[in-house]
Amino acid sequence: MDNKDLIERLKKKDEDALYIFIEEYGKILKGVISKTLWKYPNLWEEAMNDALLSIWQNIEYFDPSRSIFKNWCALVAKYRAIDILRKEIKFESLRLDEDSKTVDSDLYSNLEIEEILSLLNDEDKKLFENIFIHGLSYKEAASKQNISTANAYKKVSRGRNFLKKWRKSFYEK
Repeated sequence: MDNKDLIERLKKKDEDALYIFIEEYGKILKGVISKTLWKYPNLWEEAMNDALLSIWQNIEYFDPSRSIFKNWCALVAKYRAIDILRKEIKFESLRLDEDSKTVDSDLYSNLEIEEILSLLNDEDKKLFENIFIHGLSYKEAASKQNISTANAYKKVSRGRNFLKKWRKSFYEK
């Protein structure tokens, strides 16, 4: 199957085309992700899932006059991995060893995060905690809450957008 047919089938949300895409481009995506997240191999699966979902949802934005398909897909994977890396670095400081003592700055950070997460409904708050604080993959967090992985991605995306809008309005005051 050539790229044009594959792209058209992906645009039509043909799930068989998605499996073909993964077979043909999975190694490229995995390579980009592993180079970006080399220090965090436990996040590779999440980054791969994010990249695949992003490609699946945004395939209509691919413009063959601006890039070849392989490069566009690699770039999507790179940006998804960078997003995950940023989150990991940001929240890595919040993870405390069971034996370590909580210092005031850690307590303040935890209270600040708790306050921000309290803006979300209980189900979304639990999902954010499981993914971003406890480090579960989207699949694990979704399973724990008895929702689909796709639903978990949607909830996190909506929650992020809500928190971004809240933060923007908060700082404009």
